[in-house]
Amino acid sequence: MSEKFEESQQQLMELSSSEDVRVQELRKVSHDRDKAWQSELEAMQKQHSVDSAALASAMNEIQRLKNQLEMVVESEASQTKHAESAYAELQGLRLELTETLSLVEKMKTELSDTRESEAQALELVSKTQKQLEEANATTEMLQADDVKAMEAYRSLSLELEQSRAQVKPLEELVSKLQADPANICGKTVMNPTGDVEVLQESVENEETKQLKAEMNLLKHEVGQLKSALEASETRYQEEYIQSTLQIRSAYEQVERTKLESGHREAELEAELKKAKNNIEELRANLMDKETELQGISEENEGLALKIEKNQPSERESELAMELKKLEHDLAELKASLLDKEAQLQSVAEENGTLWKEIKKGEMEKSKVNDEAVALAETARAAEHEALMKLGYLTEEADKSSRRAARVTEQLDAAQAANTEMEAELRRLKVQSDQWRKAAEAAAAMLSTGNNGKFVERTGSLDNNYNPIPGNMGSPFSEDMDDDSPKKKNGNMLKKIGVLWKRGQKDWLVAAKFNMMINLFQRPSSFEDYCIVVENDELRGSILFHLMVAVALIFSTISSSLCEAVDLC
Repeated sequence: MSEKFEESQQQLMELSSSEDVRVQELRKVSHDRDKAWQSELEAMQKQHSVDSAALASAMNEIQRLKNQLEMVVESEASQTKHAESAYAELQGLRLELTETLSLVEKMKTELSDTRESEAQALELVSKTQKQLEEANATTEMLQADDVKAMEAYRSLSLELEQSRAQVKPLEELVSKLQADPANICGKTVMNPTGDVEVLQESVENEETKQLKAEMNLLKHEVGQLKSALEASETRYQEEYIQSTLQIRSAYEQVERTKLESGHREAELEAELKKAKNNIEELRANLMDKETELQGISEENEGLALKIEKNQPSERESELAMELKKLEHDLAELKASLLDKEAQLQSVAEENGTLWKEIKKGEMEKSKVNDEAVALAETARAAEHEALMKLGYLTEEADKSSRRAARVTEQLDAAQAANTEMEAELRRLKVQSDQWRKAAEAAAAMLSTGNNGKFVERTGSLDNNYNPIPGNMGSPFSEDMDDDSPKKKNGNMLKKIGVLWKRGQKDWLVAAKFNMMINLFQRPSSFEDYCIVVENDELRGSILFHLMVAVALIFSTISSSLCEAVDLC
């Protein structure tokens, strides 16, 4: 039913949309045609207004031409006045041009003077360069003389050293002779027969005197050479200083002349550029004025020709021709206006037919709307039924959601129980490992000899240890809550111990077994607590009781595992 209702709604929507589209298309076509005819009518009205405006403008043009003719006559007089003023300006420009030409000639003369001064400066520079070259040549000559004087001084110093070397032994000989005159006289007295020796000594004395004289001469020559060398050195230094001063002054003068000539050239070039610019400006002004004067003269000639051509008869004939043209254009515009009116009438008829078609479409649309209303009522009934069904389904959905919530809560509880069971299973696994180790230790203990004894360890590490059977407890029992799985398991083991004690007559065996149960319940290993057992029968009964306890423990573990699996 709902599918039929949806199909009917879709058909209704399609029909209504198609009808709306058709009506809109018809309206659009009619509106477009109305706009087109309206635009054409407006264009015709505009054309009519334009034609009337053109006629008015033609009349205004005739009047304007008359006024223009009068203005031409007036402008001719004004242009003659303007030509006279332009001629006066031209004469003034010619006078300015002559003044600028005279100024240019003056600048040329100044430029020639500056060039002459520059040539003089160049001549002075060449002269100073020649003087500088001569000074350089003199310095080179002085340097050569200095070198020669130094060589002569060196040669004289060598000769002086050689003479000093020769004088030294002679001075030693003279000193010896002066020191021993008495010896010489004694030798002559004591040896009167030695005339030959006396003669030899006299000859030696004469030679010493000659050598002394030569030595004095050499000393005098050395002093003269020293004085001459000193004089030549002083003269060389003075000449060198003078030459350097002359060279410096020449360089300074050359630089000064170069700077002056450069400044003068720059000033003259700047003045020349200014003069050239002024000349070019004056020439440009002159050319402009000449072109203006020529244009004014040409305009005057053209106006004169127009005045000669525009005779009154010719102007009236031209105006009559223009009036005829305007009348012809007005007739054409009237004919086009009639055509446009006929077209507008035909467009109006077409619009009437279009309106009729639109009305027909609206009638059809009303019929379709009635059908759509009927379909809508049926659809509403179907919708009411669907709403009822939907309410029922929502109630069922709420119920299912509640069930799902309960299931999720149960699942969460099962998961929590599962986690608790997993923790308990891990704890039981640890305890089973401890019990297994305790059983192995007990078996090893029982397998020893009759007189074997175990060394008892002190329980100092555990303050909760108590050998009395009724007060044995786990160290974890105080830390855990009442609902912890470890305490529950301990209580279960205690119950097993109580049941075992009821069926056992020997209280010592029961005490030992209860102690073993409490010992297995501890997290520490069995090796921390060893019990001294001396009786073989007691040892056998303990082993038997221990095996029974282990079997019971394993049965409880298997049952708890099965319950955990069922819960999962």
